[in-house]
Amino acid sequence: MILPPSIIEVKILVDKPDNYGCYMYRFIDIKHELEPFYLGIKKDKLPEDGGEIYWSSSENEEFVLLVQGDEPRFILEILEFKPRSDYEYLQIKENRMLLEIPNIKTNPSTYNLSYGIPPIGKNNLIDQDFISWFRETRKSGVWDTGKEKVSSLILLNFIQIRDKTESFFVKEISYELKEVGGNSSEMNTVLIFEGIGGKFGFEDGSDVIAGTTHGLLGAKSAKVVELRVTRVPKEVFEDKSPYFIRAAAGNDNFDENPLEYKPNYKDAAKLLVSLNQDHGVEPSSELAKQQIKIVYGLKGRAIKSAVDKATTDITMLKKSNMTWIDWDLPRHKKTLTNLIKINETNSQLSMSLSSGMYDYRKIVEKLHTDNFREGGLKRKKIKVFIKHPTEPAQDKWDLEVSDHRKFLKDMFPDYNIKFKDLDTEEKDTTKAIK
Repeated sequence: MILPPSIIEVKILVDKPDNYGCYMYRFIDIKHELEPFYLGIKKDKLPEDGGEIYWSSSENEEFVLLVQGDEPRFILEILEFKPRSDYEYLQIKENRMLLEIPNIKTNPSTYNLSYGIPPIGKNNLIDQDFISWFRETRKSGVWDTGKEKVSSLILLNFIQIRDKTESFFVKEISYELKEVGGNSSEMNTVLIFEGIGGKFGFEDGSDVIAGTTHGLLGAKSAKVVELRVTRVPKEVFEDKSPYFIRAAAGNDNFDENPLEYKPNYKDAAKLLVSLNQDHGVEPSSELAKQQIKIVYGLKGRAIKSAVDKATTDITMLKKSNMTWIDWDLPRHKKTLTNLIKINETNSQLSMSLSSGMYDYRKIVEKLHTDNFREGGLKRKKIKVFIKHPTEPAQDKWDLEVSDHRKFLKDMFPDYNIKFKDLDTEEKDTTKAIK
């Protein structure tokens, strides 16, 4: 092997297996008083074993010029060999080793300028290794860039994977900030992903707000002038899918945050829609459910609710101009309240139930109250409006409704109990789920 003039010696410090496909290396500058190093990894074999001729991918011009120079000064050490399938392991190890260096961009003890780029995860989906790396790196403060004006931050586009902005949470944060005179030192930093706005239909190369969105809105309401900012470099996400980026943003909930707004099944459903659109993964698959556990930590019934809602939303997206009716939204709730009021007469009771949470005891309670309480009209007829929260809930109801009718008929042979399904779809006047 022919060495450049700048490299004095190549040392292989570990045994080299026959089946390796990647390796970790380190340059040590023995001519510099601090003996700074450059740490790197390569998915390939060494040149003498048939790999390409390679002397690092560093973007540090000072280091590159020294490597390309005439002065003998570097010892090149090969630190570890791994099978090609374990390249992600080396990425994580490289990152953890470099994280021990404070202020890496300006620290004279190393020629590395960043802490490395983490693995993308299996099947291009987010995994616990990435989540751990992302949180650890964010908490290290390496991406923190000081304070920026709230008036400027509020103009950026938002991509955080929330079903909706909760006004109560914004008000709570605003109140807390006002109590301390607008001092935001206890708030999490505003999380910004740099340069990837084009992936979400925004201007190419634009930055996006990806976390602490409620905090930013609360700060604006409290007239806070500046907030601390964390800016994640473009390189971290430039080769990731929109789903992957949304998942990383959605996971951005730190345990120590005293004003937590916990994610719910609607947040998870929105993420599952993105997963289906970007990677073709069905919401009901075990892979999709595992993603929800990793990103949001949801369990049990919350995961089922997320899967059902995502399945429904995906069906509606295929119809392009239709959307599923959420009868719990204020405008629909008002319509339903009026419908129940109109259908409740001196001879008939009226109520509503969700097919996703059907419980016959609520019907029994309604009948019992009217027939046995003082002032009750002792009505023998009731009309129950059924609202379907999701398409799977409707399908399940359609299969079981005859059994529900028979059960109630057997229990109350003298009563007339009717179910009436509410409409499930309406024209969509908004854009498709983003």
